[in-house]
Amino acid sequence: MSGEARGVSDAADGDAGPRRRGRPRQLSLERIASAARKVAPEALTMQAVADELGVDPKALNYHVGDREGLRELVALDIFETELARVALPVDREWREVVRSYAVALRDAVVQVGVLASSVRLSGARGLGTLAPVERVLEALVGAGFDIHDARIALTLITETSFSSGMHAVLLAQHRVHPDVPGVLSALETVDERELPVLREVIADQEADDDQLDFKMTVILDGLDRLLIRKRASG
Repeated sequence: MSGEARGVSDAADGDAGPRRRGRPRQLSLERIASAARKVAPEALTMQAVADELGVDPKALNYHVGDREGLRELVALDIFETELARVALPVDREWREVVRSYAVALRDAVVQVGVLASSVRLSGARGLGTLAPVERVLEALVGAGFDIHDARIALTLITETSFSSGMHAVLLAQHRVHPDVPGVLSALETVDERELPVLREVIADQEADDDQLDFKMTVILDGLDRLLIRKRASG
């Protein structure tokens, strides 16, 4: 998608108050994203961003297509900005690099919030999100994993971290996971002595940080064992 379109009108330069039609200026993805980030995520529409920019909503279509395209633009803009703040450790043990990446990714998803499900890489946009990925792959390959296993490990780590971030976003919205009320309702239909372990699990609502730490320990220990077997057979 082109970052700039010719002949699209925008608000006049230097308006501090309500936006007025003025000298034509070109829109860009950067200007649209900046304006969209001023709008509450739940109120993010083409009309709301057009009002922020002082343009007709149709002027946005060339750049983002529709509302989902707008959501993807804003989500990726926030996501990339947050990941860019993180410098993964250099010359450290691979497990530390992976853990740092997992936490950074989870935290970036939390910052994107309700728009996290709209994070998509699009052409040249989002390239900033790939530097941490390259660093993790370097650490895995440097530790002795081949490219095939490094790819699978990266996918597992990324999906786990992203899922933890989404879980935290859901908890921020609903206090408990949306599935929990349904499970509790189902449990009320049976004797309270039935499914005792499930009842304990539902009652144990751990913090998201604890969940990610546990998940990463399981993944890293598993990868460690795989690496040991590879070295022994190699």
